[in-house]
Amino acid sequence: MAGVLRGYFAIALTPFNEKGDLLWDELADEFDWIVRAGAHGVVWPVNNSEQMVLSASERIKGYEVMVQAVAGRIPTMAGVADTSKAGALELTEAAAKAGVDATIAVPPWSVKMSDPALIEDFYRDVADVGGVPMCIQNLGGQMGSNLTSAFVAELCERISLAEYVKEERDPHGTWVSELIGLNSPAIRGVFTGGHRLGMVASYKRGACGCIASADMTDICAQIWERMEAGDEEGARRIQDAEAVLRRAMGDIPYLANLKEVLVRRGVFSSNSRRSLGPYKLDASHAEELEHGLQALAPYFRL
Repeated sequence: MAGVLRGYFAIALTPFNEKGDLLWDELADEFDWIVRAGAHGVVWPVNNSEQMVLSASERIKGYEVMVQAVAGRIPTMAGVADTSKAGALELTEAAAKAGVDATIAVPPWSVKMSDPALIEDFYRDVADVGGVPMCIQNLGGQMGSNLTSAFVAELCERISLAEYVKEERDPHGTWVSELIGLNSPAIRGVFTGGHRLGMVASYKRGACGCIASADMTDICAQIWERMEAGDEEGARRIQDAEAVLRRAMGDIPYLANLKEVLVRRGVFSSNSRRSLGPYKLDASHAEELEHGLQALAPYFRL
């Protein structure tokens, strides 16, 4: 992989049937759909991919499925975070063997690391084992370690392959600007995260891209591309149209809502989440979702 990672990197969701079995053919088809929809990169598995309920063997097989399905058309970024450093390194080794272009990880989340030296050691070992550019995912909340901007910059300066950051602390834009404002030459780019309705603002703050779920890959890729072309008005027009759908999705449980959109777009057969099964929408849910999808229909590529 050559060049700087930049643009909309779609997080592939993980398809399950009602019993919780992983649907491998649908996962491969989703990776291909993401490429054809115009993503600038693909990421799997991270939080939106339900990485917490995937087995190590499933993740290892999934890396191979991703690389084979994408077939070099766009960069592939493997989520290698785990509950321990040992687990993360095993996953990183498998991802590297599969031929991914980059890795992304938060520090172990089950028992969180609080010692900066241990966190640096974790990222250094992931970088060494992976041998490809690494993205530090800086997340707050239950899964994250809420690293300071200064410490993240230091990690990138001390670890040669720590080249990118996905900044997800709230308030989102504030921390993106603070990290970019440090002007560390070691950071090749700062990605924004799940708040993709702020993609225009994040672009103007200097973000190199956005990493968020795949359900609206073509829509988000076009927002980014219009900003790159200097068409802020056009980018905002698409972003405003997506807000109609986001409002409708807000009344449906998280992940089930994203998967339901992929069902309605012909990518998935079910909105099932592992251990939870499918979510049954009522008539009002369906009506509002269809209204949101119609608002975006002129911009769909697939």
